[in-house]
Amino acid sequence: MLSQQSGKALFPFLILVLLGLCVYLYLPKSAGQTQQGGMNATEVVAHSVSQDNRAVSVDAVGSARANQAINITSAQSDYVTAIYFKDGDSVAQGQQLVQLQDQQEKLQVAELSINLKEQRRQLERLNELAKSQSAAKSQLEEQRSKVDALQAQLDAARTKLQEMTITAPFAGVLGKRLVSVGAYVNTNTVLTTLDDLSIIKVDFQVPEKYLAQLKLGMKVTALSDAYANSLFTGELSHIDPRIDERTRSIAVTAKFKNKDNRLRPGMLLFTKLQLAEVTALMVPEKAIIPLQDKHFVYAIDANGKVERVQVKIQTRFNGWVAIAEGLHEGQQVITEGTLKLRVGSSVVVKG
Repeated sequence: MLSQQSGKALFPFLILVLLGLCVYLYLPKSAGQTQQGGMNATEVVAHSVSQDNRAVSVDAVGSARANQAINITSAQSDYVTAIYFKDGDSVAQGQQLVQLQDQQEKLQVAELSINLKEQRRQLERLNELAKSQSAAKSQLEEQRSKVDALQAQLDAARTKLQEMTITAPFAGVLGKRLVSVGAYVNTNTVLTTLDDLSIIKVDFQVPEKYLAQLKLGMKVTALSDAYANSLFTGELSHIDPRIDERTRSIAVTAKFKNKDNRLRPGMLLFTKLQLAEVTALMVPEKAIIPLQDKHFVYAIDANGKVERVQVKIQTRFNGWVAIAEGLHEGQQVITEGTLKLRVGSSVVVKG
């Protein structure tokens, strides 16, 4: 009776052993290992070393401003008789914007022109008399002084008449109209604003340690939250002659062509100043294994086995490392799975 009961008790155990053996033989190998040449090979992620260009750059935040920006005011005081623009108009240089009452100025110019004409006629008559009469020479000098004085008065009157017509000093985009016809304006009255948006300038700070590398014309790129998918490209246009003693940084300016007027004064821009461009063998930074003052990578040899290679780092970028010595183009370096490796291990690259 006991032997029959023992046999019944062992039967379920044997079934479980057989099932486990089937699972081991027929299901795929556990994650991270595979069969290769009769040996267990560890699955890893690798990167193929290639030569690439990377920019050495400085990131900063800058504020945009117009190439030129002014408040339009009047040089004379009088009443507005006409306005020739609307809010936000684009205007050309010299385009008429506002007309002030100018009847009195026109009359003054006309009167002085008539007087000057008469005084010149008198000057010509005295010139003829001075040729034969010595007494007329003193009168001639006096008459010349009168003509010169009238000419100066006429020039001043014409200038004042011109100032009664207010024009755009440069091409740009106007702001809001701040006056109306019939309003009395003086030299302190702002009529509107004018901004030259054809070029946008961005001011930002660069740490003092980069001063020796700064040169006019260097490439600058900028991003704006308003245009998340657009990269604006410009160049360094100004380097301040002074260094800020508090921040130990130097103020610089970049200029950007703004043909479509997407950039506006006052914008916050994220700038990147390109100091240099490096061409070298690039590997992901996570492939580098630091050991004391040296650096290594795990590379895969022709037989699919791991070898540890010492490398010399040229410079670091955002997530990438330029290698000066130790690797060659096309070589595969392991980026993931290095913790479970040792030199001579067989590996298989995922994908």
